[in-house]
Formats: sequence, C-alpha cells, structure tokens
Amino acid sequence: MDVVKRTIENMRGSIDLSTVPGQGTTVTLRLPLTLAIIEGLLIRVGDQRYIIPLSAVEECVELTAEDERSRGRNFLNVRGNLVPFMRLRDVFESTGQPDEHQKTIIISTGETRVGLVADQIIGNHQTVIKSLSKLHSNVTIFSGATILGDGTAALILDVVQLVALAQAHAEKQQMSEAA
Repeated sequence: MDVVKRTIENMRGSIDLSTVPGQGTTVTLRLPLTLAIIEGLLIRVGDQRYIIPLSAVEECVELTAEDERSRGRNFLNVRGNLVPFMRLRDVFESTGQPDEHQKTIIISTGETRVGLVADQIIGNHQTVIKSLSKLHSNVTIFSGATILGDGTAALILDVVQLVALAQAHAEKQQMSEAA
C-alpha cells in the first residue's frame, strides 16, 4: 500500500481510507486531471488571479469586522460552526493593501472545511487545466494553470494541499495557545 500511496502522491493525487467496523473499508483515490475542462471560481488576491475548483466550494461569505478582530485566532463562525480560515494574501506573500471588504470561500475535502480569504470573487469560470512543468514539481499548493480570456495566466489551487496546510497551521496555533 505504501508504494501505491507514494505513486499517487507523485502524480499530485491523494488516497483516503475510511473504515466502518463491521461494514468494511472505503478507499478513495483522487488523481489530478492533466488536461481537462473544469468549472472553477475565479478569485483575486492582490494583483494575481487564481482558480478554485468549483466542486470543492461550499459557499462564499464576507469576512466581517468581528472576524478581522480575531487576528490571533483564525476561525470563522459560520452558522454556529467554527471553520478555520487562511488569508491567501499571507500564503502568497501579496504586497499592497487588502481590499476593504474581503471574501471568504469555504472549501471542503471529505469532512474537513476551511475558509480561504481573498480580496475579490470574480465569478465562475470554465477552466482548461494545463499541468505544471517538471520544474514546478515541488510546488504543492497549485495543481495546474490556465490562460484567461485576456491572455493572462491564472494558477489553479490544489484544494487538498491547501486544506492540509490550513490544518497544520491550526494545529500549530492550538499548540502555541496551550503553551
């Protein structure tokens, strides 16, 4: 199984196992598409535009002033549920001032939900995925790229990797608060 896991991860995919005692085990393989058309959500962070696969998007909410005041604790209260969030400006080290009314895109993989804070949601976009070159094989948070209608490129976010990054960040925060 370790060989299968490594092979899938080398292809920028993931494998999930879930077991229900007395019922069995479900194996879920997620493999990236090398060249396909997907529905995506086009967003802007700083001066750059990115695509989030629409299949991973649950909802979009505005980042409120109350959420802004919780700088040390990056959790949103979405209808009574706490959802960790990441500021994509920080992840991508964007320069300049953030927009006054930032938006949070709630994404999910499996049971895990994470909010991604962007400056602007531009809208739905049919996206032709082009895989990244072998020179970019160590870049894990992007699953590919696309050319937009105006001729500029947009990177496609790898939702599984972003969720893993957010989980690691949330665990690190919890450990520092406990200390």
